[in-house]
Amino acid sequence: MYQKLRTLIVAAAILPLGSLTLPAQAQEVVKFGAAQVSAGSLPVIVAEQKGLFAAEGLKYERLDFKGGAPAAQALAAGSLDVCICAADHAIRLEERGLGGKVLVGLADQHSYALIGAAGSKAKSLADLKGQKIGITSAGSLTDTTIRYAIKEAGLDPDKDFEILAVGRAGAQRAALQAGAIAAGMFTTPDIQITMADKGAYKIIEDFRSMAYPAQDLVVTDTWLKANPEKAAKITRAVVKAMKLIQEDKTIIYPAVKEMFPGLKDEALLAQIATDVTNGYLSKDGLMTRASYDTLMKMMMAADPRLKAIPYDDIMVTTYLPK
Repeated sequence: MYQKLRTLIVAAAILPLGSLTLPAQAQEVVKFGAAQVSAGSLPVIVAEQKGLFAAEGLKYERLDFKGGAPAAQALAAGSLDVCICAADHAIRLEERGLGGKVLVGLADQHSYALIGAAGSKAKSLADLKGQKIGITSAGSLTDTTIRYAIKEAGLDPDKDFEILAVGRAGAQRAALQAGAIAAGMFTTPDIQITMADKGAYKIIEDFRSMAYPAQDLVVTDTWLKANPEKAAKITRAVVKAMKLIQEDKTIIYPAVKEMFPGLKDEALLAQIATDVTNGYLSKDGLMTRASYDTLMKMMMAADPRLKAIPYDDIMVTTYLPK
């Protein structure tokens, strides 16, 4: 017996150190789907870059979609855990009986502007009557916004304009350059990047000062009930990232560069950081009631069949810091 014990001790002593290392704790995969490559994703990317997801035992995976509608469809189908998209899609999911919920509010303000070629004579959306306008996808935030704004101008979105699903900023710019559309919807930071091309483009309508839950972490009731611990971990990580961004806005520089690898202009990077931390990004992850009220007003104007859904039926506060 003594000889066997001695043999085991000696064998352990001569093993390489790496062979004695315990296996790392398995991380839970969290699949995010982003409606746009936009500033609303910055707290999520910062959470990944700073190891906040890893600290919660989560492995971050992300898919980018060409608009909120296809991302929300993937969420409803169970292909995603979380959708980085406008709260509009939580409303649509709730309306369809799929229990859409906002787990974390990412943005307190609208993120889009309507941009046209610099030579356009249009000074407002109404001036584009009879022309083609580019949105990301049908049923998206860009679609709802344009339809609402057209009705506010006393016009009919289906009769007075041709609304085309074009896709994200690159496709919008190409469509503008080709004359396929008269104006297109761009989000932050694509707005800043596009307008940096001096003399090429102009903003026709700017929606960015509007209180609106333009980007959020949206989940379904089914997923939330099955994954309460994962929901709590995601919330903690993203809210911690928001706090880091408040303390030092330059922390988002690497996140912006990850989204836009070709962005080399440091002055433009600083402008984007200033713009998104000056009221756009949420500070605590709570979707504001004011922004939600604007959301319901716009959605019901764009779709009169839609019935108002109470704020408390959509916003999940269970996992947010008290």
